[in-house]
Amino acid sequence: MSNVAITTAVLPMSRLGTDGELILDGGGGRRPTPAEEQVLGVGAAHLERRPTVLPYRYQDAYGRDIQDTQQRVAVLDNGRLRATFSLDQGGRLLSLVDLDTQREVLHLPDAIQFANLALRNAWFAGGVEWNLGTTGHWGLTAEPVAAGIVGDGVLRMWSYERLLGVTWRLDAWLPDGSDSLFTHVLIENPTDADLPVYWWSNIAVPQSEDTRVVVAADRALHFGYASSLSEVRFPVRDGVDVSWPARHAGSADYFCITSGEHPWIAAVDGDGLGLGQASTSRLVGRKVFTWGGSPGGLTWQKWLSERKSYAEIQAGLARTQLEHLRLPAGESWRFTESYRPIRIDGGNRDWDEVVAAAARATVDEETLDRAHARLTALERTGVDEHPLRGGVEALGWGALEVAAGHRGFDPATPFDPEVLGAEQQAWLDLARTGAVSPALQRGAAIGPQWQAHLAAAEPGWLRDLLLGHAMHAAGDTERAREHWRSSADAHASPDAWRALALTAPDGASRARDLVRAHELDRSRTGLAIETLTALLEESQAEEAFGLLDGLSDDARAQPRVTFLECLALIRVGDAAGAARLLETPLVLPDLREGDLGLDRLWDEFQRLVGTDEPLPAHYDFRMSSSLDGG
Repeated sequence: MSNVAITTAVLPMSRLGTDGELILDGGGGRRPTPAEEQVLGVGAAHLERRPTVLPYRYQDAYGRDIQDTQQRVAVLDNGRLRATFSLDQGGRLLSLVDLDTQREVLHLPDAIQFANLALRNAWFAGGVEWNLGTTGHWGLTAEPVAAGIVGDGVLRMWSYERLLGVTWRLDAWLPDGSDSLFTHVLIENPTDADLPVYWWSNIAVPQSEDTRVVVAADRALHFGYASSLSEVRFPVRDGVDVSWPARHAGSADYFCITSGEHPWIAAVDGDGLGLGQASTSRLVGRKVFTWGGSPGGLTWQKWLSERKSYAEIQAGLARTQLEHLRLPAGESWRFTESYRPIRIDGGNRDWDEVVAAAARATVDEETLDRAHARLTALERTGVDEHPLRGGVEALGWGALEVAAGHRGFDPATPFDPEVLGAEQQAWLDLARTGAVSPALQRGAAIGPQWQAHLAAAEPGWLRDLLLGHAMHAAGDTERAREHWRSSADAHASPDAWRALALTAPDGASRARDLVRAHELDRSRTGLAIETLTALLEESQAEEAFGLLDGLSDDARAQPRVTFLECLALIRVGDAAGAARLLETPLVLPDLREGDLGLDRLWDEFQRLVGTDEPLPAHYDFRMSSSLDGG
């Protein structure tokens, strides 16, 4: 019999601290170049991605220390499969175990180790991540979500996604006797404007030398981190069979060009054991990601998962992750996915034979369609709430939208006004009375309704600051800067000067205004790091040392600050000081995917000391290869 349990479990993980600074830029998500837009043929069905990740803040307060932490989880078990979802980590499917063989079919890391790969920074490898929002790992990947039980044994998870202003929801069902886990997603646009919608299910699978990804495609759109998106043959590209992820030279994305009413993708080992994923037709995109076998790719694998390697197979609404599809006002989209352990007659056979075998093992069209119909019929069913509710971030922002009158109460995804936090209550007071509370200074609220509330609120420097955030998120940065300038003129706050700096037209203005912001509040480490970075980008190393001297011991000990200090020492010619820091060695928990900062730091140091020592392996996070033009 199928069972759903919402409970807690102890998981080893790195501690994630409180939210950091507001994200005024795009959060690292990549936009297509004009040449790539031509390859994609972007047309009327697509919209531009949002210009910023406002109203979110960075999640960048974490390190490399692992500790046991109690987390909320939901477990589905029908005697054949056991699926475990992490309710405190964006509802991620952490584990899917084939109980007949006790085999884990997903990549399950030894610990949840946060690293800087998501829109808000903090991300970890493993399981199946559900990405709604904009290009990049979504804003709720390290946030709690709400959960309850619907009907007869269906798990429902939900939360409010603030970037798009929509409710994220996912139903998971493990029918009695089934060898497939089904997930069902409903994306509704409750606004009166079209939304640029993005969804990708990112599936991490174990990787060995003989792991092979199988998909019914002979062409793909390739991105290799050192080259633009281009159409290539698949799986054999330039004489290399890239269906074996570990054998690829460098890190790469392959967006496979598929067709059919039930798109699918699978990953199997040399014995033919693995995972198959299929979906209804709305989820048309399929992607293969590999870190590759280059030194940098191997370093990333160790950085994220220590002893285990993984690849990703992914499924999305569009063909690539550079596209954002137009969801018309008032309309909704839905799709159902199936996840199942598969066994075929070995993964090392001829490509066409492997594709045919994997398709038979992965896709059960009739069963998938029945599951889609059943889960669609449950979409409006009210949820039985469980006492282990989500935290303020899971329910509070949705409850705010209901309490402010922006949307009605929906028993299918209930948001409880009792869970409003202090900041959310302050936003509600603003919506109801126009009162602007100091509790809002470090926050933001976006969208036409909040912009209207702010325009009608009590005039003053704080109102202008918040109104600038809302206008910047809407793409009107010129008017946003006018409001931030008015705010800074009326009251010199670090947040107004920081906003002006991060939207400045040139690097010199950025550095100057960040210095002003930092001088107004030297306790904010994130702001200090932004200021140091801007000063060094403008070749102002001496000014950077002045800022460093004024930091607290705790701030000075932060790894990113140490990195910037080392760079400053190199820039002023202090080889001995730089060598002392490099020999420690430098460890950057927040190293960004694709960031070549350590590589370039080493090159500058080598030029300073007049040697040509190769980049040490522990500093090599380069993702490109000769196959990809790097």
